[in-house]
Amino acid sequence: MRPRPVRDDARYRAAEAALWAHHGIPDPVERWVQVPSLGIRVRVMDRGEGRPVVFVHGTPSAGANLVPLVAALPGIRAIVVDRPGCGLSDPIDYRDLTRDGLLAALEAYLAAVIESVDQAPVDLVGSSAGGMAVLHLASVRPDLARSIVLAGVPAVRGMRLPAQMKAAATAPIANAIPRHWTTEREVRASLRAVGHERLIAEGGVTGPDMEWRLALARHTDTFAHELRLLRRVATWRGLRSDWMIAQAGLEAIEAPSLWLVGDRDPYASPARVHGWAAHARGSTVVTLPGVGHLPWLDDARGVGAMIARWWADAPARMADVGGRI
Repeated sequence: MRPRPVRDDARYRAAEAALWAHHGIPDPVERWVQVPSLGIRVRVMDRGEGRPVVFVHGTPSAGANLVPLVAALPGIRAIVVDRPGCGLSDPIDYRDLTRDGLLAALEAYLAAVIESVDQAPVDLVGSSAGGMAVLHLASVRPDLARSIVLAGVPAVRGMRLPAQMKAAATAPIANAIPRHWTTEREVRASLRAVGHERLIAEGGVTGPDMEWRLALARHTDTFAHELRLLRRVATWRGLRSDWMIAQAGLEAIEAPSLWLVGDRDPYASPARVHGWAAHARGSTVVTLPGVGHLPWLDDARGVGAMIARWWADAPARMADVGGRI
């Protein structure tokens, strides 16, 4: 009989520490950020010195998913966020949450994290649902955002959900997944489903990278909380479009943005991403051949080098379009 998942913070922390060490970043500092308006604490892992960069992951995941990218960006202070209800961060009660309530929560927890760094404005790196979070934060708090990097398709109006995510928005499956003992085979299948077929075929995501993913599923409440959120923002037909950031939000962003999209990313085509980015001043879109939804998993070193070059050129780019940085 297969075991049942059970929360075990010590086992999760051990797997997470092994992942950081495996990528050459030992001993990140765990910090807790109070978010008074939400009545929760958000957990961040803080490591390095240099320009402050806040990393915000997608769903269902946690901050450590971005560790390979952090390792490919030397010379920065990395502030890696566990979104509310993910990893070890406190959850938000999503049962009666409205769209406006969700956007207010995104602003509240990210602003609290950035203000705790005491080096604002910061560079923001967001993936998927984390991409929506950083775009929204930049649109309403331009004083906190120096630049935005979107690693993979962000949750913008027009994003499409793969079949497995649509299924997870239904009550029977959403209720069953958190009680299920996730296996390595299932982790590999989930990565294939979001465009990482080549990565898995070549034997990627093993050792500490795999063990962390298993610990996240088996020993945290991440999946339970994220599936509650998914059921608020999506149905079996797909995302509720009115819950996503739209054109007006993109047009309000003053910070320059780099949109990195793999042509294997099932959430949107590169052409659609180009259309979204056209509404954000100072935007740059790069299509990555053969790459899936989490570009750094396919090529962390290449993606890191691309981001570093773009950061170096961003001031001149914004001057050309009359923006601020």
